Amino acid sequence: MDDPFRSFCIDPRRAHPVLDPDLERHHPEISRSVYRLYLAIRDDQRAYGEFLSRLLNPSDAPRSFAADQITAAYSINEAQRYVEALVALFPRHKRGWLRPDPRIASERDVRALLGHIFNSSDARRIFEARRLLYLGLLLFNVARTWEVQRGNLHRDFFAALLERELFRHTVSARDLDIAFDIAADGEQIAYHDGPPHTGEEVWRFHLRELNFIQDGWPQRLNVYFYSCRSKREVLPFRYVRGQQTYELATRERWSELTLRRDASIVSKMLRKGSTRPCEIPDIVGAMFIVKDLREVETLKEALFDILGGPLKLRNVVDTLTRDEDRELLNPQSGSGYRVFKGDADVLFQPEWGAAEPYVFTVELQIYTLETYLRTIHTRHYASHHRLKQRQFVEGLAPLLFPDEIYERRRTPRHPGRAVQGGPGAAQAQDAGAAAGGGSS
Repeated sequence: MDDPFRSFCIDPRRAHPVLDPDLERHHPEISRSVYRLYLAIRDDQRAYGEFLSRLLNPSDAPRSFAADQITAAYSINEAQRYVEALVALFPRHKRGWLRPDPRIASERDVRALLGHIFNSSDARRIFEARRLLYLGLLLFNVARTWEVQRGNLHRDFFAALLERELFRHTVSARDLDIAFDIAADGEQIAYHDGPPHTGEEVWRFHLRELNFIQDGWPQRLNVYFYSCRSKREVLPFRYVRGQQTYELATRERWSELTLRRDASIVSKMLRKGSTRPCEIPDIVGAMFIVKDLREVETLKEALFDILGGPLKLRNVVDTLTRDEDRELLNPQSGSGYRVFKGDADVLFQPEWGAAEPYVFTVELQIYTLETYLRTIHTRHYASHHRLKQRQFVEGLAPLLFPDEIYERRRTPRHPGRAVQGGPGAAQAQDAGAAAGGGSS
């Protein structure tokens, strides 16, 4: 079975060649074209204004040069804040070395950054100027992508649909504390409600119990957690520990960025080798946690009934019941990660004019309580925290902080054994070790 991402996922450096530290040798045609552009605008204010207008505006809706400068500066500023947030993920002793050159970090003008690229002999300053321009352009494009712009609208529509068609069957709701620990086999989770035993972690869920008729038979569904979110939202999940209990809460992610929160989309595009924001399938996502596999099947059929049948679901990955589907998961996923997921096509009728209905995508994820507890146990390899660290270590760090630019001369930790993982591995392995996620 083909990986649903594989159609657009290629090597990140091939997809994003501007981030290649050796761009001039590997892609001389790009360097020549950018240099030609720089020569055209270097000393010609009118040419610079025309370039910014074409870069930042529809051809039939130009704006003033001053407005274009503000727009460009905003995107570059967001890119710089994004880089600063990534630097903060490294161990403290690495951060000073990885912080961008102050001359680049403080620059917000496109032409001036191009000047650093072509007038500097310092490879690091050249790379950081290219990186800042490219990330600024990615953030600009993400913010102007239809699917991203309408993400919150689509989320609200789908959430309202579920409230109307599924959660109207709720008969009770209550907070429930679940105590759990890794079982003897090292992979499964043993859990129970009630007071925890020594060494167990405790998580609080808001349990909703649903009763409804399916295929003529009464069904009970225990939904321990449900959320419908847009990837552009400011408030993703985090886990908050009280005196004895963890619970799902929200926090501001990428708070370093000023207005829009598109950093998670850009990060996924970079890791996946994607150049089109609209190809990211989980711009809108819904997640469910239910009791067991039987309830997974009950919920799946209920969702099929709401959406218009099982053929409305694409790119299905089911590691709950099919071990062979593991190869379709994110390569950084832990070995014990189990989930049912798929991309649901949802038909939407716009409110404006006589526009025709169109389809948007919602990524559905369904966990059993036990498989979800794996993703939040602090010591389990399938934990979400460790996944995010591996994604940074193996995906983003080598691309945005390549060893060719940032690795200082160092004595190998293990004589005779090179650091594995290709460009970025030396910096990234240190980051992973500091975060507790490793790079495996």
